[in-house]
Amino acid sequence: MSFSKTLKLTADALLNAGSIVLASHVNPDGDTLGSALALALALQALGRKAIPLSAHGVPDIYHWLPGAELIQTTSEDRSFDLAVICDAGSLQRVGSAVQSALLSAPRLLIIDHHVQEEQQGWLELRNVKAAATAEVMWLLLREMEKQSGAALLNADIAKCLMAGLITDTGSFRYTNTTPFSFALAAKLQKLGASPAVISDEVYENKSLAAVKLLGAALQKLHIVAGGRIAWSAISAADFAEMQAADADTEGIVAHLRSIAGVQAGILFREIAGKQIRVSLRSREGCDVNRVARVFGGGGHRLASGCTLQPPLEEAVKTLIEEMTQQLPPI
Repeated sequence: MSFSKTLKLTADALLNAGSIVLASHVNPDGDTLGSALALALALQALGRKAIPLSAHGVPDIYHWLPGAELIQTTSEDRSFDLAVICDAGSLQRVGSAVQSALLSAPRLLIIDHHVQEEQQGWLELRNVKAAATAEVMWLLLREMEKQSGAALLNADIAKCLMAGLITDTGSFRYTNTTPFSFALAAKLQKLGASPAVISDEVYENKSLAAVKLLGAALQKLHIVAGGRIAWSAISAADFAEMQAADADTEGIVAHLRSIAGVQAGILFREIAGKQIRVSLRSREGCDVNRVARVFGGGGHRLASGCTLQPPLEEAVKTLIEEMTQQLPPI
């Protein structure tokens, strides 16, 4: 089915649903939260019941997002007509606290820009060439305006979409940025979303704990594979000492990748007694998504993530071995 036809069917499904539950992926970023909130706000403006969920809540750097106060970590409601996953390709990426609410709906809709090998939802609006799910959501909201005759795009929705666009393009620095990305940014700015203000909120508004975690990660920096891999780990003890949360690690892995000669940066985070979360970032030519998928994760070629089981030392050893094997030939 063509993207344009899927776009029309998706808009029709949303407009004909009276009660919708929307889910962001675990360890939420600006794209999953911004996309989900943009759609939730539009649906509510149309008089629909729309409940946005995020198993890990809303990180402090995204509390400013319009509608952030609407997000719940779980829901006991089971009366939804339609379930929507934003910026993730499967139920496994939304967390167990959210899955039951989504499974209660008779239909599952996925809106995404990640590569997915097999269809997971009843209907999937997916564009793997889009820099962010926010770009897909913009097109969907325009189609919903067309079908409903209502004006949906406003400053609040524009700010949500701009957050997604800025975070997934690294403020338009990443190679996934396209002419469409810049054109959309211009439209969103005209609607009232300032890229300067949003970039400041996301990148220049870190907590003291986040800065301390960065220091701890850099102190424990390791360079392996002939200088091609840089990795570090934040232990449960580090989180406790800094009185920090996993959300405070946002952006640290980019510092690891930024080292000259490094092709892949990897950050391990130990969540006490639960799991080892891993963020992978790479330069063009090095596909970290292949590594993440080995361990049940996913994402993009240059930015992916996965979860491993403790102990931390074994998780590090296993993943670094796989990453070394997957490095492109010199």
